[in-house]
Amino acid sequence: MSGNPKLARAVRIQTRHRCTCDLRLEESPHRRVHARSKFCISIVPVFVYVQGHKPNLLASPAIGFLSSGAIIKPMNRDDIKNIAIAVASVLVVITISVALFLMSDLGNVLAFVFISLPIISIIVLAWYIKSVKQRRLEDPASRVKERELRGTCKNLIQLRSRMRDIEDAHSITIAESVTEVDSIERAIHESGGSIDPDSGSVDCDQEAIKGVTLFAIRNIAQDLDRTERQFIDRLHDAAVKYAEDSRAKLGTLNNAGYDLGAYISELESVACPDKDMGEIVGYLDRLKAITEDALRGCVDDAKKLAAYHTGEVSADQVEDALQARDYGGAVTRLEEDITTLKTATKEEFQTYRTILISALDTVTGSVEDEKFNEFKESVLGTSSPEKLVQLNEIGGAFMKRCQTIIDQMHSELSSTEDGIKEFMPPDYFWSASELAEKDYMLDVDSVGDAAGLFVAMVSELRPALERNRESYKILNSYHRTVERQIQKRLAAKGMVSGDDMKVGRPDEFLRLYDYYHSNASCTDGTLRLAEGAKIVENPLTIRVTDEDGNGIGGAGVTLMRGTGISITLEHTTGEDGYVTIENPGEGNYQLIVDAAQYRRHEGTAALPADSIDIILKRKGIEDYLCRGKAKAIKDNLPRYATDVLKELDRSGVVSSEFDMYINKDYRACLLYILAEEYPNLRFVSHSHTSKYPVLYDEEMMVARLIDTAKAMDKESYITSDFDIPLMEEEIHHLVEIASERGIHITVEQDDTT
Repeated sequence: MSGNPKLARAVRIQTRHRCTCDLRLEESPHRRVHARSKFCISIVPVFVYVQGHKPNLLASPAIGFLSSGAIIKPMNRDDIKNIAIAVASVLVVITISVALFLMSDLGNVLAFVFISLPIISIIVLAWYIKSVKQRRLEDPASRVKERELRGTCKNLIQLRSRMRDIEDAHSITIAESVTEVDSIERAIHESGGSIDPDSGSVDCDQEAIKGVTLFAIRNIAQDLDRTERQFIDRLHDAAVKYAEDSRAKLGTLNNAGYDLGAYISELESVACPDKDMGEIVGYLDRLKAITEDALRGCVDDAKKLAAYHTGEVSADQVEDALQARDYGGAVTRLEEDITTLKTATKEEFQTYRTILISALDTVTGSVEDEKFNEFKESVLGTSSPEKLVQLNEIGGAFMKRCQTIIDQMHSELSSTEDGIKEFMPPDYFWSASELAEKDYMLDVDSVGDAAGLFVAMVSELRPALERNRESYKILNSYHRTVERQIQKRLAAKGMVSGDDMKVGRPDEFLRLYDYYHSNASCTDGTLRLAEGAKIVENPLTIRVTDEDGNGIGGAGVTLMRGTGISITLEHTTGEDGYVTIENPGEGNYQLIVDAAQYRRHEGTAALPADSIDIILKRKGIEDYLCRGKAKAIKDNLPRYATDVLKELDRSGVVSSEFDMYINKDYRACLLYILAEEYPNLRFVSHSHTSKYPVLYDEEMMVARLIDTAKAMDKESYITSDFDIPLMEEEIHHLVEIASERGIHITVEQDDTT
């Protein structure tokens, strides 16, 4: 108690012997208990214990007392059975009474009722008296003790289960905690609880529980909580030691020759957990996974090394040790394997290492490649026989790199020759090699042979490749810039010499001009214009085609320059779609191309340029319906579309004759724009009954088509069966959509239309 030491509490308790006693406890140097009845003495210790632990004795339904002193107990199975018997008896009497009434006279019915009702009352009263007596004999606090004891048992089962799971997964057994758990289980058994070791079910002995105080049961629960905390502390220490052992084992194997640096780093990166059961178990699981992956990786490395030697490795024994979580045994066997394999492969390692270093020296003298330098550094870093596998991997990568370089050189040779052929150069200037069609494959097994063959292929490909590069560079420069320079000088002076050219190798360019142009000839290093010849300076070729690549004749081509001196050039394409404009001048031009039945092209052109290709698209419905109207409609589309969308929701179809909120001349264009804005809407230029454009909701019409077909349930239909105001082609379009969705509808030709 707290507060005034003179404070006293009194409670009125009705015992199971139906005696009433008044207890008065005073907080004084000497606790006194006054009782008016000797029958209440037996409950005083319980009362004192309860007062000391401050439960609300008068208000707690679990204890079974109310302030009135009445014993309240929830209905159990016996109570429910009694009520069921009483109700069944009444129903039987009523049933028999009704049967007698229907089959005999009223007197028999009344006689049966008068006789059966007292019998039923006696039976119900007997069951009630038995139930009351049984209830009075029960201990009200036993239910509380049983509930808490069962809860303690369940907690014990859970703790023991987790301990066993940890032992099974990680072979970690905390002997002290096992002993403490067994001791708590014995205490539970002595208190009336029992745990089935097989099923884990909990049972309680009611008589034994009555002889145990609630305080004792709660002490067991406290002991269990303390044991669990101690187990977590011990498990945390065991996990830390487990991590240290794992790092030590992997370090041992790494020193023995296995490459486990990555696994050791990963192991060290795992953070130590807090003292929480779940975190510790997760920590152990992570350590176990890393360790076992590392050990299995060692087995794989040993197998690879053993492949170069006829010996065997202890793969099965190591796997058995891992299954048994005997990591120490696995480490021992792996150490033995690597020691044996080192001895067996020492000579082969030294031989292959020498050959690989020699091969790398050979190729690096022929080709400068960073990869070859990396390979050599890696090979020089290997000094122990267990690195034989790594050496062979480097050898394989070396051969692949050699093949890659050869493939790149051969591909470049082929592509440059193709590019040169497009310029159609003179034979004196360049001729194709036969190397582009030749097969270059390093079909050898030895790295030494591969190095020798690689050097031979490089020696064959490199001169041709360098010659092609130089030829392509000259031809490309000529056609891009030098040819135009020569034309300007010829137009101005009628002749060009090598001294007039501000480029390297001018004689080559002058001879190329002589080859490509018949109006000039090159003699003794000087290019002269033929008598009577005229130079078309800076010609611009424009080709106009349709989307299929066909030339469009009669197309108007207009070039306009607004900056500087304004220029407007107008030309018309020939039948082949070409037009050549002589010296239009340098600068940025506006280019306009217009042709009948094609959409107008407007763009820009930066000159000088050799040629310009223009592709025109044919005019569509939009070009006829929306010319000069589209922008005005799109700027106010929500306002114009409101009544159209409402009508579509109602009927699914709207024609351009529908009275909508826009000028009549703009209605067809509005329907077309709405079809572009909404994916479920489809625009049709005319319907079956009207020449006016139509917009309809495709999804709604498909659903109407399917519903109509299901309702009519015919083998075949005609378009008029569906009552859809669309042309026949659109009905067939809807049928195709339904077929794609798995609804197959057969529509035949409608002869009535």
